[in-house]
Amino acid sequence: MTLKDIAEKAGVSMMTVSNVINGKHNRVSAQTIEKVNQIIKEYDYVPNQSARSLTNKTSNIIAIIISINKPDEAAIYMENPYVSTMIGAIENELRSSGYYTMVRSVTHKEDLNALVKTWNIDGIIFLYPDNHELFHDFLAKAPCPIAIFDNQKNYDGVINICSDDNKGLYLSTRYVINHGHSHIAFVADYEGNPLLTQRLDGYKRALSESGIPYRPEYVFSYSPSYEGGIAAGKKIASLSSPITAVVTTADICAAGLMEGARLGGFRIPINLSVVGYDNLQLCQIISPKLTSISQNVREKALLATRMLLERIRTGKAPADSHIVMDVEIVERQSVISLF
Repeated sequence: MTLKDIAEKAGVSMMTVSNVINGKHNRVSAQTIEKVNQIIKEYDYVPNQSARSLTNKTSNIIAIIISINKPDEAAIYMENPYVSTMIGAIENELRSSGYYTMVRSVTHKEDLNALVKTWNIDGIIFLYPDNHELFHDFLAKAPCPIAIFDNQKNYDGVINICSDDNKGLYLSTRYVINHGHSHIAFVADYEGNPLLTQRLDGYKRALSESGIPYRPEYVFSYSPSYEGGIAAGKKIASLSSPITAVVTTADICAAGLMEGARLGGFRIPINLSVVGYDNLQLCQIISPKLTSISQNVREKALLATRMLLERIRTGKAPADSHIVMDVEIVERQSVISLF
């Protein structure tokens, strides 16, 4: 069944059928709309999106790009619960708005250039836009509207949704301080990563305000991943140090850290209190339930997606393209009071 077949069965022009399908009902009588829709339903007709893309010069495809600095051939990046939560929220919003989602991991600018040349993409959402060479080079000649997350630099016309990362680690560190802890470790390989450096600065600020000295030896430069958390937990458990609490920069890292510390003979939170970051669903699944900093991940994803779609529809950049979202601590069971 083609557009032409429907037009012949309905006794109308192909343009009339096209108007009905595209919702341009002010140009078609109610009787004709009903007749065309009955034929579409009877023959289970689905418009050819590729053909419509060529005609309308739009595809209704939004690309979600996971930019990777150090590719790991064995890694499945969507196993990361932060990434999967973000992509899930974005895809749901795109689907409900009539758009399609393309997800792609890229490392080199050649990969990204090939992607936009091969596919007619209406917009791009970058997760982890910290591959600076890749991102900056591409931005100068981007063929479509772009939304990013957590980039420390603002660009004209680029939607940038951030969280208050300094405040996040400030809150988690203050929280354990208020529970009597003064020997507090920080876990993340922050060097060269502006976002994680902001979180480290929040950790330092909370220590300073409480008169607690910053100890470089309490900073453990492990990846904020599950595996990195396990390594950090084992390391902390093996040391003869007075560390009683750890603040992390990702819930998945906190979960790994708790497991690594257990493998080292620690009990959580009796021997070691732990605070996560992101407040993902896994916080309520692991035991003990994880106290975490909420940056409202789903709302962050939805805001970026809605702003991008509005930019695509109107052709105008939003008045405020850079938004910093607030954070808060969500208390559960993974921190014990020393008072």
